Amino acid sequence: MTELEYFFEDESGISVVYQLIRFGVGEPWKIVLDGELIGSMQKWQGTWKLQNCDELSKDLLIGLTGHIDEQYFNYLPYEICSRWPNLVEKVVLRSDAAYMIICKEGINFKSFQGIFSKFVPGLLKDEWSVNFQVFNHDFSDDFSLFAKPLVYKKESFGWEEVNR
Repeated sequence: MTELEYFFEDESGISVVYQLIRFGVGEPWKIVLDGELIGSMQKWQGTWKLQNCDELSKDLLIGLTGHIDEQYFNYLPYEICSRWPNLVEKVVLRSDAAYMIICKEGINFKSFQGIFSKFVPGLLKDEWSVNFQVFNHDFSDDFSLFAKPLVYKKESFGWEEVNR
């Protein structure tokens, strides 16, 4: 399940908090206001479509959909594929905290495990930990990695890594 909060200020200057909830990848986003479901929306072939929803203002709809689109969990699969284009075949988003990775044929899978485990925490931008389930090309071998994002603090002589 993925849950986001979106703060919207209407024409009268009143701020309202909408919750956006998705129970699984590929499922519609539920729009919740003050604990009540007011509708849902889903991106289909690059276009957002409202479902079971009374009319929302254009500004609100643009804000809600933009808020979802700019979340880093949408970009992490691309980042992983770009970082290891000769090693990673596909990255599947399962939730904002879980990804499945399928490697290409002909790679040294154990070597990739060491490289991936060392460098993927540096790619994480969200504040929560992420679980990666990584498979070789024919699913005959796999490993799991629970990665925490790296946090750095300023020291007098540079930056020091901080473990959460």
